[in-house]
Amino acid sequence: MADWDEIKRLAADFQKAQLSTSLQRLSERNCIEIVRLLIDKGLIDVIYTNDGKEYLTQDHLQREVKDELYVRGGRANLIELAKVLNVDFGKIEYIAKRLIDRDPELHFLLGQLIEKSYIDRVASEINQKLVQYGEINIGQLTVTYDLPTDFILEKIVLANLNKIIFAKQDPTNGHIFFTQSYIMRNKAKIRGALAAITKPTPISVILNLTDVPARILYMSLNEMSSLGSVTVQSPAGQYIPHVYERMQADYVKDYFHQNGYITHETVTKLGVSDVRSFVRTRLPDEKLTNMKNCIVSNRLIERVKDAMEVCISSNSYLDLSTLLPSGLSNENIEEILTHILTPTIRKQTYVFGTVVLTINFMDECVKGCQELVNEHAKRAVESGNYQKYMAEKMMQHQDANSFALEEEKVDKREERRKKAASGKVGGGAQGRETKTKSTKKHARGNRGNAMDSDDEGAEMASSAGGKKGGKEPHLELITVKEIAKVVEKILEPEGLEMLDKDLANHYYPILSKQALAKAHELYELTLQKSNQNRRQTHASIQEKLNTLYNDIRLYEKGLKLFPTDVQGQLLKYLLKTFGTDICNEICLYVAAECNLNTNFTGALTAEQRTKIANDSGAEYRAPLQTLCKSVTTSESVEDFLEKTEKTMQACSMMLKKIDKKKDRNLILCHKHGLLEQLTNCTDPALVLHLAVLIIFTISTQTMLHASGRHVSAILSFLQTVLTAEDSKTFNNYHDLVLKLLSTENVNSEEGKANAEEITKQLGELTPVVKSIATNFKKAGVTAVE
Repeated sequence: MADWDEIKRLAADFQKAQLSTSLQRLSERNCIEIVRLLIDKGLIDVIYTNDGKEYLTQDHLQREVKDELYVRGGRANLIELAKVLNVDFGKIEYIAKRLIDRDPELHFLLGQLIEKSYIDRVASEINQKLVQYGEINIGQLTVTYDLPTDFILEKIVLANLNKIIFAKQDPTNGHIFFTQSYIMRNKAKIRGALAAITKPTPISVILNLTDVPARILYMSLNEMSSLGSVTVQSPAGQYIPHVYERMQADYVKDYFHQNGYITHETVTKLGVSDVRSFVRTRLPDEKLTNMKNCIVSNRLIERVKDAMEVCISSNSYLDLSTLLPSGLSNENIEEILTHILTPTIRKQTYVFGTVVLTINFMDECVKGCQELVNEHAKRAVESGNYQKYMAEKMMQHQDANSFALEEEKVDKREERRKKAASGKVGGGAQGRETKTKSTKKHARGNRGNAMDSDDEGAEMASSAGGKKGGKEPHLELITVKEIAKVVEKILEPEGLEMLDKDLANHYYPILSKQALAKAHELYELTLQKSNQNRRQTHASIQEKLNTLYNDIRLYEKGLKLFPTDVQGQLLKYLLKTFGTDICNEICLYVAAECNLNTNFTGALTAEQRTKIANDSGAEYRAPLQTLCKSVTTSESVEDFLEKTEKTMQACSMMLKKIDKKKDRNLILCHKHGLLEQLTNCTDPALVLHLAVLIIFTISTQTMLHASGRHVSAILSFLQTVLTAEDSKTFNNYHDLVLKLLSTENVNSEEGKANAEEITKQLGELTPVVKSIATNFKKAGVTAVE
């Protein structure tokens, strides 16, 4: 107000001076000269304006600057002041510095003069913004007021804090100020949001929902730690309420106490990362056992242990799926078993999935398989399958030994070759060349230089290794399916039929070994019996072969009385009958000795005899093959008997010496046998056949082996020993027999009538023919020796 009064007084003085009249007036030029003179003498200190038309004193200029600063609200730019006052900028700057030196509340900043009144007004505006928004940032004020940050912070805000500006400075960020009501309002929002959250929630979600600055949220979270905790103080972190942690702990406790276990997956679904430490801290009083993917109570394991002891003591089984909670997987049950099955328990039990079987219970289940084992073993020995298996096994063993010996020989030969090839040290190229030639020259035998070739040696080693590593002979006496069928009958009442295949697979190797052992035992007994029977069989076959041999020898004497063409026919028939019998007997004997298959029905065929000869042992093969061929290829009886003798020698059989007295007895017995057959015979063709053989035997004192086809040849031979009447009777009888045989296939009435007539005539002549043969006596014919 004092300044304003001074301004009014000056204005009145100025008006008074203008209205008054002067006694003397100076011209403008005189005034300029007077002022210049005063300035030169230093009597006055004035400042020229920019246009040079006015003078200003320092005090007046200072007063005008203050007036402009006042008019501009306490903030004025020196450049603008120089333009307005029409004074040089240097003079204005000088005056500004003088004002600053004299007035501490006046500030010179960035070419501007700032008065305290301006600072107070800005502080008041800042306070109004705080009241309106509740928060203010120094950075925003810098842009708004175009003032440095430090000046606003130090000279305006902090200087007027709690005086004009009523706010609090953010302890984490000194450039932010907020009111207490703003803080309380935001805290109320945060408290309400945190109290409503019941599960882990990202910080970014809370910020979006509450629209609260992040720093206030973090500051409030520290104060509201009783409601929950934060993983990381950033938007990427999570807020975990304590109610959720209590809910997690309660859920884990209830689940564990109810089931005796809890899986990692169950705990992980609750949002827990470290499952084991979480469960351990929530169940401090429980004894826990950590599994691969679950945590089990020791009470549950103790329960299984007790059940296992009862199972072993009662020789029964234990199904863990019925004892343990259904939520446990088979993998979890197997882990529990690893904690329970001590070495002692393992010796008494076997585990199949979730079922534990005692060994005694398993043995009881497969007890019925012993009958199968014995039956199959007996069948294998009787069918010869076991003998074949033993032979293959023995042959493979022999092959392996031979290959090993061959490899050893090859290795030694290769070592000698390398030593020879290396030669002595030195000697020059000529010496080495001579050594090489010498080595090639001395390759022995038909092998040539085979051992000199590394490739061929490698091939031989590879071939031997391949054969040595051949497939082992295998004989399956009992199958898994058969065992499972027996076991299923025992397991089905217990509800364990799903284990039949597992149990069968477990016992299959054991029962297979037992079956092979039983088969071997039966085979040994069979060998003992067969050795006894073989000795008896050997003697009986030897006796039978001697008889057949002598018969052929005796029949040979009779056939030699005939012409050459008839002899060939009789020889062929003799070998076809008696020769085949000898060959069959020897073949069957050799097959039995070599354990060959002899399940032939009826008499042996030529192919069967050849197969037995080819498959027999080396000591039998050559003579037996020759004998089989001689049945159809021999041109004389002597040749066949010679080959028979060699084959019998190979079979360790002996031929008896020729006894002429026994030969005569054999011929006599043969004659009586023919006579007995003739007496009981009614067939005309057979009567004729027997009659001519009897007459031949009596007249020649030899035996003859001939078929019905040879009757006409025999009758021709007997013409010399029969009377004319008897000869005529036999010829008529022979013609009637031929006619009867020719009419058998005729179905006409005439043919049947002829057959009946011929049969009638033969019936009349048959007694006559029998009488001639029965009463025939040797007369004038010398017996063949």
